[in-house]
Amino acid sequence: MTTQQQIERDVYSLIITRRNGSELLCFPDGLRYSLPRVDIPRWQRVAEQINSEVEKRWNLDAYSLSTFLCGKPEETFFPTQFQIMECIRPNGHAPHMARWVSLSSLIDSSFRDSGILPNILAALGQSGTHSNHRRMRPFATAGWLRDLCLWIQEKIEPINLRLTGQFRQLTASPTFNLIRFETNGAALWLKAVGEPNIHEFRIVSTLTTLFPSFLPPIVASLPERNAWLMAEAEGTSPDPDSNFSTWRTISTHLAELQIASIHEVPRLVSGGCRDIRVSSLLNSTEEFFASIDKLMKQQPKTPPSILTSEEILDLKNRIKEILSILAASGIPETLNHLDLNPGNIFVSGDSCTFIDWAEGAIGHPFLTFQYLLEHLTRLRPDLADRRQELVSAYASRWQRFASTDAVSHSLALAPLIAVFAYAVSTNAWRAPKTFASPSAAGYFRSLVRRMKREADALENRSLECMSA
Repeated sequence: MTTQQQIERDVYSLIITRRNGSELLCFPDGLRYSLPRVDIPRWQRVAEQINSEVEKRWNLDAYSLSTFLCGKPEETFFPTQFQIMECIRPNGHAPHMARWVSLSSLIDSSFRDSGILPNILAALGQSGTHSNHRRMRPFATAGWLRDLCLWIQEKIEPINLRLTGQFRQLTASPTFNLIRFETNGAALWLKAVGEPNIHEFRIVSTLTTLFPSFLPPIVASLPERNAWLMAEAEGTSPDPDSNFSTWRTISTHLAELQIASIHEVPRLVSGGCRDIRVSSLLNSTEEFFASIDKLMKQQPKTPPSILTSEEILDLKNRIKEILSILAASGIPETLNHLDLNPGNIFVSGDSCTFIDWAEGAIGHPFLTFQYLLEHLTRLRPDLADRRQELVSAYASRWQRFASTDAVSHSLALAPLIAVFAYAVSTNAWRAPKTFASPSAAGYFRSLVRRMKREADALENRSLECMSA
């Protein structure tokens, strides 16, 4: 019987190579071989978890190239998830009971699991060596980490830093990578992005140029790989133990960054930031809610509730009305961070650094502040009675642009528009395949139900004010 613990863990067979992929790590299994296997917690960083397990179990310094999936979930005669890895030391000893085997000497019957060799060869086929393959999938090719370290060392020598050889790879794919490198001084991070986040390279390059005090400095860039080497952010991220002053610091610095971005909006849009300005959101309302109306009618069961066409129409009109109010408020549109979770924020004393800008956008500034309030509520529900202090600290920065009443009213309207802006910002709702996916369809329906709750809450507060 499958246990809950098994459900929450994933099993990977490991294709660990060395010497430019010519040798494969195998474990004798009777007269045949088996691949090493690990199981890791689900919903965590795969590369980081697997790399750690490989080092702990077999004392191997290896890094991940990519994940390879094959077969169907119901096929249980061999695992369908492979992690392709490379051993850093080409001449090191094999772990106890394991062997380095020449890949060219292996045939299908070499393995206990029938049919596994074609999958190994297919997985390794991702690691092509011709120039176009290297350009399109630069982190799938064996040896790229060695070349990268040589490049990093060249770039950091002028600032009297050197790599120690210690690193931690958090994510890995043919086009994405996130690695922390230790040096004789402060640590450095290498981040590389591929589709659909290539724009993050341009955004970060632009933001670090315009607002250097709010982002970690870039040490060097590899534009051909959409990669940049940056200093480690100073400080710590807010957590359940962070005191209220930490959240106040984040709020005020967020406002300062947004205000500094007011006159740079055209450059930020051309630099890759998403357009969630009021005019853009207004232009999306008719098409978005027409799609949602069809989507609600396709919901296979209840609960959750199915919004009627009349409810969706009322919600659409309410959102259009609120967008018009925000447009007339006098509060300028600025830089936004649509993924401002605590892990993307670092506080050190009275300074604050913001990272991970794939969700950078231009729109009404209060949308990002609303996301920050959501995270505060989840992490520190005990600070609910001080939430208004945080709102006041943030709001005070905007009173040079609009009246106190306009700022206060806009903040009250922000929760509903924040959900709407998040829903439409990626344009995923425009893709037919999105709604063909039950999970994606359910997600968008849940977002619209959340909009409905926010709209009802606004209506109730208005009625309370009228009766007071």
